[in-house]
Amino acid sequence: MNDHTITHRQLFFLIVQTQIGVGVLSLPYSLFTKAKIDGWIALIIAGLFIQFSILAIWKLCDRFPQNTIYDILPKIMGKNLGLVFNFIYTLHFSFISILILIMYNSIVGKWILFETPHWVIIFIMAFAGWYFITSTPREIARFFVLVTPLLLILVGFILYSYTDVHLLYIFPVGHTGILTIIKSSSDAIVALLGFDVALVFLAYSNGTPAKKIKVISFASFCITVLYGFIVFTTYIYFNPEEIVIVPEPVLYMLKAFSFSIIERTDLIFLSIWIISVATSFISYLFIAAKGVQSLFRLQHHQSAAPYIAIFCGLIAIIPNEKLEILVWNKYISLTSLIFSGLFPIVLLLIAVLRKKQEKGAAPS
Repeated sequence: MNDHTITHRQLFFLIVQTQIGVGVLSLPYSLFTKAKIDGWIALIIAGLFIQFSILAIWKLCDRFPQNTIYDILPKIMGKNLGLVFNFIYTLHFSFISILILIMYNSIVGKWILFETPHWVIIFIMAFAGWYFITSTPREIARFFVLVTPLLLILVGFILYSYTDVHLLYIFPVGHTGILTIIKSSSDAIVALLGFDVALVFLAYSNGTPAKKIKVISFASFCITVLYGFIVFTTYIYFNPEEIVIVPEPVLYMLKAFSFSIIERTDLIFLSIWIISVATSFISYLFIAAKGVQSLFRLQHHQSAAPYIAIFCGLIAIIPNEKLEILVWNKYISLTSLIFSGLFPIVLLLIAVLRKKQEKGAAPS
C-alpha cells in the first residue's frame, strides 16, 4: 500500500465530512420555501436518488479500477472529447469549491466577523485549502477521521432543542402534494453533494468492490439521516410562520439556548461548523487540482494547488450582494445536479454500450 492509498474506513469518513457542509444551516429554509412543512420528505426522496448516482459512480469506477474520472473520460469518450469533459469537470469541481467559499463567507460575515472584509474571510479559507491539498489523499483522509467526532457535539446541541418542540407543527403530512415534494427534492440533492468526490477518491481506496459500495452508500445514508434529523427538528421547533422569516433556522434555534457556562451556543456551533465547511472545501479543491494536473499533464497535483486555490478565492469575492449570491447558488446548484447527480449515470451507460472496461494503473 503506497502513501496515496486510503482504507475503506477512511473513505467512509472522507465522504461523510465532504457531504456535511454549508447546506446544513440553510437547507430547512430552502426546502420549506418550496415543499412547506413536507420538506423533510423531499430530503428523503433526494437521499434515495443519490443512492442511484452512487451506484452508477461505483460501477463506473469499478470498470476502471484505480482510475480517476479524469483518466476514465478519455477512455470512454475518446481523447479529444475526453479532454473537453476533463476541462468541464475541473471547472465544475472548481465552481463547487467557489460556491462553498461564497456561502461560508456569507454566514461568517453575517454571524461572526461583522467588520472583517469579505476578501480576508475568503482567502483565509482558500489558503487553508491550499495547504491541505498539498498533502496525499491518505493524509487528508486521516485529518477527516480526526475531526469527525466533533459532529457529535453538533448533534448534542440539536438534541437539546427537544426540550421545547411541538410535534403538531409537522401535520398534516403530505399536504403540499407529491409532485411539489419531488420537485423540491432537487434542492436537497445539492445540499447533499459530496458523494461525487468518489469519482476521484475511489481510485485511491483499497478493499473489495463490495466493501467500497457499502462504505459510500452507508456514508451517504448517514448524512441523509443526519440532515433529515436537523430539518425535522427545525420544523417541530418553529411554527410554519416563523420558518419563513429565518433563513438560517438552525442558528436562530441555537441562539435561543444558553447555559451557565455557554452564553452563545450558536457561536460554538458555528466554530465546529467551519471545520465541516473546510473539509468539504478541501475535498473539492483537491479533485479540482487533480483535474488541472490531468489537463496540463503535471507530475503532481501539488503543482496546481496554489493556482486553483487563488483562482477560487478571486472568483468567490465577486458576488457581494445577497441577490448575486442567490444567482450564483442557483446556477452552480443546477450544474452540480447535472454533472454530479445525472452525468455519472450517463457515463456508465456509455461505458456499457461501448464495452469499455479495463484494469487501470495506480494514480499518481
